[in-house]
Amino acid sequence: MATKPETTINLTEEAAALVACLRNGDAAASVHLARLIEADAHGALLPFAEALGARIIDHLNRFAELNITEPDATLDEEVYQLLKVAAIDWALIPEQGRAGEGRITPDFV
Repeated sequence: MATKPETTINLTEEAAALVACLRNGDAAASVHLARLIEADAHGALLPFAEALGARIIDHLNRFAELNITEPDATLDEEVYQLLKVAAIDWALIPEQGRAGEGRITPDFV
């Protein structure tokens, strides 16, 4: 049985490429983000995953309340919006009540 080859991810290069893609509106940003997530060996992105999970649960509950049985019709846009809201949730941590109850205006340079 063949073993999976070891992949080395240069975090600095991936982060710089992600920033460049975000500034240019390049969809390749997703590739660089995926590589950074893959490289997260110590769970540094776990708070973001928890915020996203909470938002997904909220969203599914809302679909159930509205009796929406075919949510996949707009799934791609819904997931993107959930990622954005979860990013706001994650930015508001540390531990002050339920994540996402407030809003921030991020200042990125």
